[in-house]
Amino acid sequence: MQPLNPIPLWPVLMYDFQWDDHDQHRDEIAQVCYDLESKKHVSNVAPDAKRGLYESGFDFVSTDSPAVLAFSHWAKQCLFRAAANANKPYWPAGMNVSVEIHESWCHITRDGGYHDMHAHPGSSWSAIYYVDTGDMGAAEDKNGVNRFYNPNHCAYADAGMAWVNRNTSIDFRAEPGMMVVFPSWLQHSAVVYRGTTDRIVIALNCRITRADMSSVSLSI
Repeated sequence: MQPLNPIPLWPVLMYDFQWDDHDQHRDEIAQVCYDLESKKHVSNVAPDAKRGLYESGFDFVSTDSPAVLAFSHWAKQCLFRAAANANKPYWPAGMNVSVEIHESWCHITRDGGYHDMHAHPGSSWSAIYYVDTGDMGAAEDKNGVNRFYNPNHCAYADAGMAWVNRNTSIDFRAEPGMMVVFPSWLQHSAVVYRGTTDRIVIALNCRITRADMSSVSLSI
């Protein structure tokens, strides 16, 4: 009998990055988040989908802050690298593309806070950057994790479909300074967070276009 040849179809690609300059800029970025909260700069988007957290307006990276500017520059590089890797078979060699972060916001999550399952329409790639993971605990602890959901669904369950039905979601455990990049259509949530220290993240939505249509030109 010939060897099996599994054919992987339609992979869902995610990427994680670690910012080397996180420790240098962390306190200033966190302070920007608290300043926005004190000014009541809020998104007012889907208020019933979240509890116990502050969500800023969607223009975070436009904040006048050297730390935020440095973060934005690094994040664009990461978003480009992720998209270039995913699209390597489809982008012509030497093609110039532009990365536009068109939506960005911060979350300050406090004890009992969470965000229900959702996706980010109107974008191609999204990211979550972890400024402070608060009291998320040990590696096996699911406290406050971001949970990503398998987009492959089946209408029938038996032993033959265990490989799908037992892989319905994955929990992404992060450390401060990490950023996860994922397709914007991928459903995800932030599970209930318990702790006395605030959990602070920055979320980004981006669009990637030809270089003459947007803001930052990068060549593959």
